[in-house]
Amino acid sequence: MTSKGPLTGVKALDLSSLILGPYISQIMAEWGADVIKVESPVGDITRNIATTKTPGMSAIFMNLNHNKRSIVLDLKTPEGQDVLKRLVKESDVIVHNYRPRPANKLGVSYEQLSSISPKLVSCIAVGYGRDGRYSERPAYDDLIQGICGIADLNGRYNESRPGYVPTALADKVGSLMSLSAILAALYDAEKTGIGQEVEIPMFETLASFLLLEHLTGPAYEPPLGPPGHLRQMTPLRRPFKTSDSYICALPYTDKHWHSFFNIIGEEELIDDVRFSSVAKRTDNTIELYQMIERLLQQNTTEYWLAELELADIPFAPVSTLDDLLKDPHLHDVGLFEEYEHPSEGRLRRVKSPVTFSKPMDNEPIGASSLGENSREILKEAGYNNDQIDKLFKAKVSA
Repeated sequence: MTSKGPLTGVKALDLSSLILGPYISQIMAEWGADVIKVESPVGDITRNIATTKTPGMSAIFMNLNHNKRSIVLDLKTPEGQDVLKRLVKESDVIVHNYRPRPANKLGVSYEQLSSISPKLVSCIAVGYGRDGRYSERPAYDDLIQGICGIADLNGRYNESRPGYVPTALADKVGSLMSLSAILAALYDAEKTGIGQEVEIPMFETLASFLLLEHLTGPAYEPPLGPPGHLRQMTPLRRPFKTSDSYICALPYTDKHWHSFFNIIGEEELIDDVRFSSVAKRTDNTIELYQMIERLLQQNTTEYWLAELELADIPFAPVSTLDDLLKDPHLHDVGLFEEYEHPSEGRLRRVKSPVTFSKPMDNEPIGASSLGENSREILKEAGYNNDQIDKLFKAKVSA
């Protein structure tokens, strides 16, 4: 038997914008959920960010919003809130990133919606938890990378000023944590018949994410030392230079290191007390990495790739973004897919990296233009043509 995916039958409303919320619902749509993207009259800001062939249909927006339907709703109007309430009655999940005050004002707080649909799972993906003093602060990826410690660590790592990781790390980690919470709440709702609200704040999520390995000395009371995992914090933790480029090499176990010392012609280091165990190697990380970089510069990247693979030592090339699009393994597993978009022509998308053993019949549907599906969604909610025309005329929808 085939289906659109394990979330077939789940209906979700996505009121969010940018990356954090849309990435949550994008994965849900990829796994079979019927996702309705609720946009304000001006639309999601990502519609016009970066590469764009047609206004309102940027590559970033389409990457985050394919397989969703779009409806325009002005939630600042009573009529817009009434439409939302009708949609909520037929939905299992709602996702938004409004802070507490705007959420109440727009009628999307859990207290306002749970009475309409007791089984509803409401996901609030925001910057800071509501019980903390930062709860009403605006939050974006760069700001969270700063406050959670990533920017500082990145600066130390590069022996320079604090720096952001060049991807929306905080947004996307927050998205994945949010998706986990939604799925858990849906499972609970199926068992109990009662939904719930899940709040996933980026700051707390990224602090937890970062401290998993960096909460070292202060894990004890009294602390045994400062926080931070030494191996990860050394500036020398980076791709190693070879005679012609760079390579990632990571001997990890004792067996790996013994094999590595053999292939670099330093067999005597196998019995060196400084490198005899993972604890000793961690204590001497800087010296060890300096030695590796010096020795790997004696031959080419191609040579070392072959040697490391033959010795079964963990390694990887240093890929560019262009390299990813050509990577043979990613093509083997079918990560990229081409499809025809009604207005944008031939497009390439990145599929979900997750595979399920039950067959999925989920053909890609191109991202909708702003309000492309408003009329059909309103009809599904019970509005007749005259009522829909009035909503359009009043600019509640479009």
